[in-house]
This record gives sequence, C-alpha cells and structure tokens, in this order.
Amino acid sequence: MHNPRDSVGHTSPESIPSIPSNPSSVGPSWASISPDFPVPPQSSTYAGQSSYFPPSATAEAASSIPGGNRVPIPRLNAPANHRHKRRSERACESCRQRKVKCDGTRPVCGQCVYYKATCSYEPKKRIRDQNQLAFLRQRVDQYENLLRSLEGESDPPVARRIRKALKVSIDEMDASWKTPRGKSGKPPADDHGDRSDSESSLGSLEDLDLVDEDINRNESTRAAGFFGKNSEVSWMHRLGSDVEKSSSQEPTAATTPLVSPQQEIRPSAFPTPKLAGDISLADMNYHLDDLPIPAVENTDSFGLPPRELADKYFNVYMTFVHPTFGVVRKTMFTAQYLKFFTQPESQPHRKWLAILNIIFAIGCRYCRLIEPGNTTQQEDLVFLTRARHLGLNEGVLFDHTDLQQVQLEFLFAVYLLCLGQVNRASKFSNMALHSAISLGINLRLVNDRIDDASKEARGRLWWSIYCLEHLLTSMNGRTSRVGEGLCSVSMPIPAEEESFEQPEIRRFFEDSTLRRSRLCPTLFESSMQRQGGLAWISEFEPCPSFFFYCLVDLSLMTQAVLNNIYSIEGIRQGPSQMEYQLQKYGLRLDRWLHKIPTCYRFTLPDTTPWHIDHATLDDQSDPFTRERVSLALNYYSARITLCRPCLTQTHTTPLANPSTPHDLSSRAKLRAAIATDCLQAACSLTSILPESADLTWLARVAPYWSILHHLMQATTALLLSISYCSFVHPPGATPPLYQPQSPTAPGTPNPPDSSYGQYPPLLNADLNTAIAQTEKALSWIHTMATVDPASRRAFGMCEKVIRHIAPELRIDLRDWPSTDTLAGGESREDFSMDSLEELLDFAGNVSF
Repeated sequence: MHNPRDSVGHTSPESIPSIPSNPSSVGPSWASISPDFPVPPQSSTYAGQSSYFPPSATAEAASSIPGGNRVPIPRLNAPANHRHKRRSERACESCRQRKVKCDGTRPVCGQCVYYKATCSYEPKKRIRDQNQLAFLRQRVDQYENLLRSLEGESDPPVARRIRKALKVSIDEMDASWKTPRGKSGKPPADDHGDRSDSESSLGSLEDLDLVDEDINRNESTRAAGFFGKNSEVSWMHRLGSDVEKSSSQEPTAATTPLVSPQQEIRPSAFPTPKLAGDISLADMNYHLDDLPIPAVENTDSFGLPPRELADKYFNVYMTFVHPTFGVVRKTMFTAQYLKFFTQPESQPHRKWLAILNIIFAIGCRYCRLIEPGNTTQQEDLVFLTRARHLGLNEGVLFDHTDLQQVQLEFLFAVYLLCLGQVNRASKFSNMALHSAISLGINLRLVNDRIDDASKEARGRLWWSIYCLEHLLTSMNGRTSRVGEGLCSVSMPIPAEEESFEQPEIRRFFEDSTLRRSRLCPTLFESSMQRQGGLAWISEFEPCPSFFFYCLVDLSLMTQAVLNNIYSIEGIRQGPSQMEYQLQKYGLRLDRWLHKIPTCYRFTLPDTTPWHIDHATLDDQSDPFTRERVSLALNYYSARITLCRPCLTQTHTTPLANPSTPHDLSSRAKLRAAIATDCLQAACSLTSILPESADLTWLARVAPYWSILHHLMQATTALLLSISYCSFVHPPGATPPLYQPQSPTAPGTPNPPDSSYGQYPPLLNADLNTAIAQTEKALSWIHTMATVDPASRRAFGMCEKVIRHIAPELRIDLRDWPSTDTLAGGESREDFSMDSLEELLDFAGNVSF
C-alpha cells in the first residue's frame, strides 16, 4: 500500500513547483494544484497540534522554493459540527476504582449505566474538610456536655481530671477555630463553680485515704491522734478552713428575714474575729487528751470509802451506766459487793477490787455533775489511782488475759471517756477488744458445762465492748476492727437475769433457731422477716436489758455505715454504689425505728422520723424517759453520720446559676434529699433537749459521757449548712426561705422543693429554723462549759465560726451566748488538771 509519508520523504526538490512571491497573484490554479502534491490532512492543522511535516523537511522545502520568499499557508477551520472533547471535572468513585474514563454525567455517568454499577461522586476536598470539621465540632460539644454531666457523678480524683480537661474558655476556642460554637456547647464553669466543684456530691469523703499532717510532730498532735472523716472534729476543721477562705469577702448589704431594713443594723454589730491561717486538726480538737491525769500520792490501794458513800456511787453506776454498758453481771457482782462489806474477813481478788474502785470513780464523776458541791476535786482520782495499782501494775502486760482483765480495761475506757480523754479511752477500748477476741468472747458459746446466765453475761460483755468501740470510732473517725463479720455471738436477750427461768424467756435459750429468727439484728433481716409482724416484742417487758438490746441493734447498723461508707473500701466502690449504700442503710434505720417498742418510742405514731413526741421526752416522771432520750440521741446521730457525705457546697451552688427543675437528674435529687435529711436530723437532735439549758436534766436523763459528742455533731452540721448559704448568697439578693414540705411515708426521703432549682430545702420550716436550732445548741454547750473544760473548748470554736458566718447572713448575735458571759478563772472547774490554764484563758479565748 502506498504511504503518503514515504512519498514526501523521497520527493526530490526539483519536483516541487515554484510558489509566487506575491500572494495576491495566486490564482485559482493554486487551489487546483497537482494531485501528485501531498496535501496534509485537515486534522493536522488544528490549533494546538503540530504540523504534519517534520520541521526539518518544511524548512528545507521553503529554502528550495524559487525566489526565497515564504508564503504562509492559510489555517483551515474546523467543521461546525465538530464536538470539542474535554476531561470531566470529577470522575465517579466506580470509574476511579476501575480506572476507566468517566464522562462526569450526573447523577449517573455513562460507564456506570453501561456496567450497571453504583455511581457516586465524592465532594471536593475543601467541602469534605468543612463537613468533617463541622461533624467534629458537634461531637466535641456532645463529649463536653457528657463530661459535665458525669463530673458530679464521678469519684473525686476523676472529677478533678474532668475539670482540668474542660478548663478552656470560650474565647480561647473561638480564637483557635475562628467560628462560633454550636448551640449545644456550654461555657465552662466560672470561679464560683470551680470553688464549689472542690467537693463532689460525696465531697466529705474526699481524701479519706490520705493523711496531710504529721501526727507525730509534737506532744499536742500525738495526744489528739488521728481524726477520720466521720468525726465531727474533721467536720469542724473543714468548716474552719472554708470560713477562713471566705473571710476576705466583704459582708453583703442585703436584708434577710432575720433583719429588716428598718432595723439598720450596722456591720460593726457583727464582730468577726480572725481565725488562724493554717488550722490543723489538733487545733480543732476539743477533747482533753493533751491534759495530764495527775496521780494521787500516798494512796492505800486496799482502802475503801464509807459504806454510805460507797453505796451511793455503786447505785449511781448501776442505775445510769450499767444499762448502757452491761460489762459486769449485775446480780452476781451485787451479791459479791454486799458480801464484801458485810463480811470484812473475806479477801476478794485484786482485780475484783480494781473493778470496784473504777466503778466508784465513774459513779463519783456522775455525782459531781448533779451535786457539784458534795464531792471533792480529788475523790475520783483516788479511786482511779487505787484501780491502777490493783489491776494495771507493771506486770499486767505480761500476764495472760482473763474475764476480769477484760472488764477492767473496758471500765478504764469508760472512765477516761467521762473525763473527755477520748484518745486514751480509745487505747483502753482497743485493749479490751483484743483481750475479748483472745478469749473467744466474740463467738457463740455452746459449751454445756457453762450455765445460760454465764453465757449471756459473756455475750453482753462483748456487745458492751462493741457499743463502746463504735462510740469512740464515731468520735475520732478511725478504723475499727468491730464489724458485722467479726462476731457470731447471739444478740442479747431483752430480759433481766431474774426472769431467765420464766417459760417464755427460757425457750430462747433452749431453741437457738427461734432466738436467731426472733432476735435477728435489723441489719441482717431478710425481706420475709421485714414483712413479718412484730408481735414477739410484746413478749418482753420493758427493762434495762430491753433498752440494751435496742441500743446494740442500732450500733450494729451505725458501725456498718462507718465500715462501708467512711472507709477506703467504700470510696473504691464508686458513687453509684455509695448512693445505694446510703439508701439501704437509711431504710434499715427506718426499720429499726419502726421496731422499737412503744415504751421506748420517741416519735409520733405513723409519722416520719422528724415528728418527735416531745410530750414523752419532757416527762421526767416517766420511768423510761432516760431510755427514750438516749435512743433518740443515738438515732439522730446515726442519721447525721449517714447523710453527712451529701451535705456539701455542691447542693448550694445553683443559687448563682439557677436552672429549671427539669435539669435535675435523679441522682442530684437523691443527693439533695439525703442532704436535707442530714439537716433535719441535726435539728431533730437539738430539739430533743429542753428549750432552757439545765445541767440537772442533762445529768439525770442524757448519757453525759456522749452528750457533747452528739451536740457537736448536730451543731457542726447546722453550721456547715448555714456557712454554705453564706458562701453562695449573691450580693444584693435576699437569702431564700424554705417552705415546709408535706409529710411523707416512713422510709421515704423528703424530695427537694423544685421551685429552688438544685438547692435543697434546708428544713421543714426555713433557714430561720436552722439558725434557731444552732443558737439553742450553742446555749446548751455554753451552759455545759461552766463545768466541763471540753465543752468550753467546743463552744469557743463554734463561736468563732458563727461570728464569721453571721455578717454574710446579717444575723444579730448580740443575744447569743458568748464566752464573755462565762465565769472567770476564779470559779473555773479545772478537774485537778494542772495544764488546763495553758489551753484556756477563761475569758473565752481558745488557743489555736
């Protein structure tokens, strides 16, 4: 086949015709050039394409043309019906994967139509990046909102990490993104929120597993010892620290229901003493362990008081102390006591004499409260010195333990508790506990050679140790070995030893199954037992043993609260499990209140725990008033201890940032209700006491060895609530009043009033009630301070705190009790302790 390129390449120059020099002279004959001349294809002359001829051949042909002039060859135009082919703007994903040419037709390209494939086009990179950024912004907003909602529900360490991660201002984010946040975004917490966030909803348990002080640094800190989170000393220390932080803020000029604008009380009417900048736990300790116990020299260890005085002290102990601490077998010990005085030739054991002397010392301490002028300063110390020489000599640490040694160690702890020496009392209580465990007293005894009365006496010895150890643990907040898993001994029989031979009582000794089912502790009751009736209670007559049974049952539950909530194991469970424990033990306490017999009931029938039957508590002629008051004090103390973790600033912060009731989660409502229960329990505890402070009533009706502890628990809880109100009180606004709530069924927490957002109602009345009950509690502590140096210390601390809080809420303290009204040094009661004046100057100033 003839190839045109071959013809061109082999044509001689002579065969190329000449081209006229004048293009205009080119006639039609030029168009009809010889067909032998190879005309290049039209497609070779399109714009953007190279000539058909090689450059070298073109130049050579032009130079060989006669005349030497070049004549341009006109460009041929493309036909009108020619389609210009272009690349598609973007290929679809199917063509990209198959690597074929895509025509870009939308919504389906030609290739996808032909191959019946799915056709999809990805957006451009710029649009894709914008969409991805918007999606990421939305997810970040969702995550931040989720973290904010989880912050209050998390453990304190996790909550701190969440706050740290969210601590970015909106301005910083806007500067980095250059775009406004989405609608779902929320601004980070302000300074007020940062302050309140220092406590989670269980904020009083924060740092429970830490010690931030050197307890061994000096004699004062060693005497005070360690105080845990469930101690009111730790609560007061927390309160003092919070008050000190807020002391730099100026009092607001707002009026409150306590002070009207017409009264025009000036800020000068509210003195605000300065607290120490660095407050330690030892500084807030109102107990007297730092004071020495002087020994009486030249004391006859075998000496005895006159018979009349001995009978007085012995009967006082058996009447007021033995029902709470049944450490001795009353019938047997009373018989031995009478034999000892009627038969002088009898020679009792040294430890028995030591037990008798410490009983005299405890009875003497009690008589000094009700008859302050009829006993000497040294008398109880004489009995104490004799007991130390007889039962706690140098070789006692190397002797093997017996039952009398356990009783003696226990009674020393009770006496030291009456002195206000809580740390020393805890030491002796631990000794008695370990001694009892070494003898197996914490286990159920099944030896047939021991009579039932002796078995019951050993069981009551164990439960007495348990109750004392629990009381001291609630005072100092330390970990205790006592708990529901430590013992298997049966609950005490709610009957006196004289009635053990009666048939209805005897069957409880003979049938262990009946005893375990009928006398099952409230803490271990099954659902079937809780639904069953309580008719068996009517089988027992009211007596001190029945009171002891109710007290042990309550102590078991309260100690379980300390072991499961105020413990390292408790904080490891997380907030959800902690809230479950709070609800569970709250229902157990309600069950206990429902079970107690009518003779010991201190609330109105078919009401909530906050409706106290004051008529029965105020009737001193009633033979069971003392038992009612003691059970009521211990019950509301247990309520305060249980609910205290939720009483934090977290529940007061929404005053500055109010929200609708719908913003409250179920967990927030639950914690608000528990915090309200704590304050209601504090007010109920103080309302047990008469309106006017009376030391005689206190000594005859209340447990004088623990009344200050109970009062300080209630006072500290009330001061905490009032101080939180003052912290969140916005300038220029009036503190809110809290409306009464309708009574709810027993065991049902009172729900918070939704009209105040997340802020729970303080009480069933209003803020005035909390302040009035605080004043009443301080009045009682002030009266007790006239005869008790521990109460004097406690009152001085509480007074300093309330004087810092008062300006914020405009409380007039001019009619409140003050250290200025206490007696001077010439009439002080120093209890023969030489170092007392080193602590107090008796003008009302406590040396912090």
